[in-house]
Amino acid sequence: MRRIITLLLFTAVFLIASSGFWQKVLEIENSLYSSSMKGVEKREADSNATAASKMEDASSLVDKRVAQFNQLISKLKEAPYEVKTEKNPFYNPSEAKRERAKILARIGVNREYGYDSAVMRDTIALKSLETKGHIYRFFVTLADEWTSLDEEGLKKIIESEREFIGSIPLEKFRSAYKRALQERDKISLQIVQNYENLKMHLAFYKDFLDYLASNPALLHYRSLAAMFRLDQIIEKINEVEIFAKLNTYLRYIRLDMGRVSIFFLIMLVAWGASFMLYHRLYGFLKKLILKKRDEIDELLLSNLDGMRKPLYLLVLAFGFELGLEVLMYPSPMPEKMSLLFYAFYLAIGAYIVIIAIDSLFFDYLVKRGEIKNTQMRQELVNLVLSILKITVVTIAIFMLLVKMGVNITGLLASLGIGGLAIALAAQNTLSNFFGLLKIIFDNSFSQGDWIETKDVEGTVVEIGFISTFIRTFDNALITVPNATLANTPLKNWSKRKVGRRLKMHIGVTYGAKREDLIRAVDEIRQMLTEHPGIASSHKIDEADLKRLSKRERKLVSTEDKYGVKSTLLVYLDEFADSSVNILIYAFSKTVNWREWLEVKQDVLLKIWEILDRNNLEFAFPSESIYFDRENIESSFKSVLHKDG
Repeated sequence: MRRIITLLLFTAVFLIASSGFWQKVLEIENSLYSSSMKGVEKREADSNATAASKMEDASSLVDKRVAQFNQLISKLKEAPYEVKTEKNPFYNPSEAKRERAKILARIGVNREYGYDSAVMRDTIALKSLETKGHIYRFFVTLADEWTSLDEEGLKKIIESEREFIGSIPLEKFRSAYKRALQERDKISLQIVQNYENLKMHLAFYKDFLDYLASNPALLHYRSLAAMFRLDQIIEKINEVEIFAKLNTYLRYIRLDMGRVSIFFLIMLVAWGASFMLYHRLYGFLKKLILKKRDEIDELLLSNLDGMRKPLYLLVLAFGFELGLEVLMYPSPMPEKMSLLFYAFYLAIGAYIVIIAIDSLFFDYLVKRGEIKNTQMRQELVNLVLSILKITVVTIAIFMLLVKMGVNITGLLASLGIGGLAIALAAQNTLSNFFGLLKIIFDNSFSQGDWIETKDVEGTVVEIGFISTFIRTFDNALITVPNATLANTPLKNWSKRKVGRRLKMHIGVTYGAKREDLIRAVDEIRQMLTEHPGIASSHKIDEADLKRLSKRERKLVSTEDKYGVKSTLLVYLDEFADSSVNILIYAFSKTVNWREWLEVKQDVLLKIWEILDRNNLEFAFPSESIYFDRENIESSFKSVLHKDG
């Protein structure tokens, strides 16, 4: 499971993140500005709309905008590299240059021929494209400079963008828009569409600029060095004469002795803390737990053993991250490096949760379950355990993808589209998984059961998601697909509670007296009835059978369901070629092979003793030759007569 977690998380780190930031911009525009503009126009046309309803709608809209703007700023701070990507669904600089050239060419041609409506259509489209370009470059600037941007610098950028918005001849465009609403031709419809797009972009941009101007603290960046006043300590260290000389060489790699010293100090503290956690604190807690050992203490001790190393690595990684942040001061840590640390913390966290789940199942629930419910299915516990672990890993991967800015909704939609192809490609795998479910719910066999099919016989080692592992009696391990076992007839020799069969024929010689033979049969029957290892009807626990019957909650033969056999038969069976055969048909109380062999041996010895006591001998295959005296004499006389 550890390898699976590592593989999945590191695979997710290197996935190409989709443009989550720009998807968010489009989502805000379409949900809060495109629809709200239409709603405003509709309310303006509706004279019956009350002032209270308008105020309520406006308040709700403001709350939504504030929440969406905060999310947008958080995305920018968490993944600024996403903002700077040119390949995004909002604005592509390379494509925008080509589109701008096309629009300018159309404006020139249409102006030359006097097509004023077409010129207005393209002019509005050009301004819409320029507005998107300004929005793109504004957010790219924030992504590059937000950690070092002060309020004054942010104010200048916002004022510059407001000047651009003010330079757009919106009144002129609105007049053309109102005229186009009265027309039904193609160009008028395009003017309406271009104007509404421009209005949507401008409304979003203006509101965001106003919100950011009112809340500049949302972009504040405080490094570890600034928080703990390490910058002052760094300056004092650099003022030391020997360090100042070394700094003349370190400046070529953008380092200084102050930051290097603090880095090693942090690493030393982190190593010391992890050492104390791994050895001293572990030993102290273990000693406390071992003072009194109960179920809860066993659980705590197991968790302590499993989590010791992950916590050790977690403290070291956290110290290393803090040290790197100081080493790079005053520049922030690169986002990709922060993402790598985030992925590592996520992997360690998932691993710790999985250890806790293992401990909870195996050191607490399973032990208590074995005491309270001897019918607990081991493979069912393993299935639930695997599902929980996969859930933890899946949640960790999704958290990482969200951190990377991946559009989870789009990802899940794409997985849904590709689900059919995956299902077709993995038919055998799916059939084996459903075979596992059939085995579990039918209770066909469990781990440790002795099963036999046409092709394989042995003890079930493990029932996995895809295959079942069987250990044969000559100690070979066989892997069988679950679908095969689920759909083939099999014998389960372990599904019997009482009764392992003893069936034999005891042959005695034909010279036995009838009275002795009948007496021996009666004594053998009496011996088997009284034998402590042989099952009989009066030895079966009726209360236990009733308890099992109540558990079923349906009409079923309890003895056949749970494998309770107590038939006992001892009779003269046949006159064979060389013996008179006594049939012995009984069941041992135990189903264990070793114990069954011991019972069988004792029964055979007692039968031998009974036969000796009744003057009976064991028969064995033989042939008897009988001589007819008269035929022999006549044969010899005829031979002698011929010779004479």
